[in-house]
Amino acid sequence: MTVARWLVVLCGIAIAVAGALVIAGQAGSGAQPWDSELSDNFIFVKAIPFVLGLGVAVGLLRGRGAPPLRRPDGTVRRFTTGTVLGHWLITIGFVLALPTGMWQYLGGILDVRAPIDLFLFYRVHYIGGAIVLFSVAMFVTSWWLSGDRSLLPPRGAWRTHLVGAAQELPRAVGARVARLLRLDLGERVPPPQRFTYYETGLSFPTWAIALTLITVTGVIKAMRYVVPVPGPILYWSSTLHVAAMVLIVIKVLDHLRYTLPRWPMMVAIVKGWVSEAGIRGVLTPSVPPSALGERPVAGAEAPGAPTRASAITGSDR
Repeated sequence: MTVARWLVVLCGIAIAVAGALVIAGQAGSGAQPWDSELSDNFIFVKAIPFVLGLGVAVGLLRGRGAPPLRRPDGTVRRFTTGTVLGHWLITIGFVLALPTGMWQYLGGILDVRAPIDLFLFYRVHYIGGAIVLFSVAMFVTSWWLSGDRSLLPPRGAWRTHLVGAAQELPRAVGARVARLLRLDLGERVPPPQRFTYYETGLSFPTWAIALTLITVTGVIKAMRYVVPVPGPILYWSSTLHVAAMVLIVIKVLDHLRYTLPRWPMMVAIVKGWVSEAGIRGVLTPSVPPSALGERPVAGAEAPGAPTRASAITGSDR
């Protein structure tokens, strides 16, 4: 990492810490006669720029990442430590934000009162939302720096990836998707490289849409406390925010449906390292050697030292 980037990162962290101290001081001063819920609203909206800035700073800190490696025991580094931690951090954000966000709407619709004060739901929701905002900013920045596009189909290959994704779906669902997108399920597709066709053709693009939607609409909803937001924009932002929450819940369930039977995927995102044979079996039983790269020549590296791995190790993000 260059000196200039380190300076930018340190400045970003310092500004975020200073902003947090100022916001906390204002909230605890008692200068405003607000109740807990309104106070939390203002704390969250004032914290958004600092949360996003801190996410960008950490994304810069991650830089371009490290090259994929293979250990002598046959395990490969599929994800870096930063990617693993970022994945679990955004998972924590979802766990906090989704149930509390859904309750804010379902509680009113069902006319049910929770045993705890409503402002506590908002508070936990804002904490989860801040974690999600930070994670999104961090991942987008690190992806932009690295130029890594392995989770998206290459240019001109969308149809191939969509066909492969439809073939991986349950037969009834895949047939409907194929009819909707006018795909030929009988079409032969080449073996996947780093990620399965379902991940690149459907899963990750859907995650990207859902996260973009919930981030943009959430920021608009929060901004109404500091700037005037026209009624129609606020209405549609609230509606689409709920729709995004529902979509994310569906995607979480779908993600578990897909990854739990493919256990090496779960191992990879927990440890970062996974058996090469295991992840190869997840992708396809007949991945060509060109997709795996050449194994290191014996003695070329020090005994026990990790060596550069192949494309099968996946995204470094």
